[in-house]
Amino acid sequence: MYGPVNGNPPPMVQQGMAYVQQGFGMAQNMMAKFQGDPFAGIECMTINQTPEWLECLCPCVGEKRNFYYFSASDPTGAVMNMPLGRCEEFSECPGRFFCQCWRGFHMKFLSTNGQDLFQARRQYKIPAVCCCPCDRPELEVRNNDTLIGYVENPYMCCGRSECSFPIMEELNILDEQRNIKFYISGECVQCGYCARLTLFPRCPEPCSKIYFNIYNMHKQIVGSIINVQMIVYINRFNGCVQEYCSKADKFVINFPPGCTFYDKALIIMAMITIDYDIFEYTFCNLP
Repeated sequence: MYGPVNGNPPPMVQQGMAYVQQGFGMAQNMMAKFQGDPFAGIECMTINQTPEWLECLCPCVGEKRNFYYFSASDPTGAVMNMPLGRCEEFSECPGRFFCQCWRGFHMKFLSTNGQDLFQARRQYKIPAVCCCPCDRPELEVRNNDTLIGYVENPYMCCGRSECSFPIMEELNILDEQRNIKFYISGECVQCGYCARLTLFPRCPEPCSKIYFNIYNMHKQIVGSIINVQMIVYINRFNGCVQEYCSKADKFVINFPPGCTFYDKALIIMAMITIDYDIFEYTFCNLP
């Protein structure tokens, strides 16, 4: 049992070698999975937008390019575990100055080692005039030459969820065949959203957060995108300054279960679309 049998290793040694080979195989499969999906195992992300203090101190200089930094985190966004990369905006100066939230842009998601993971492009369109729909914006997401899908903004006053309150934003997440995979809806009747429209600070829960729920096609909530008040997680004075003197925002994404890398890329770009459409808005925007 413990000695060689016909010149072969003992049975126990053979069994141990089989377990080692099985472990190596599982490790190789896991490495292949992580190489194919840079976001494998990540269920929540925290996104911090870099504030541009020049445009805060001197608004006449116009809007600057947006930069977003992504980290793996817990569902609340309070604990950030691992940096994942950043998104960089590339756009024209006249578009940023005259049509800030509706401007066309090209955006890249770069990993921490500089790898270009996916890209997004949005053309400038006039979404509405006097509350009448014109040409709703659409964002196309690609992984180099491979089409991932689209983020589409349908014209809706009331959402498709069970609540019939007016909505801030509703977005369709479409695959490459334009089939709807998820839709995202944010209702106007939220303490955080109403407080943001006033000069009063957004106090702790529930006014510190603005929720955009992610629904599947059965109208079930499967995830969320949360706009979080800066004051909650950083120094109160610095948080107040950043909250009121800049348009930099903090978001937390809770992905639906079983999301692929492509699904997460589309949801990330939906979050950026929400930031442009809702939180980049100023009264000096022109259509």
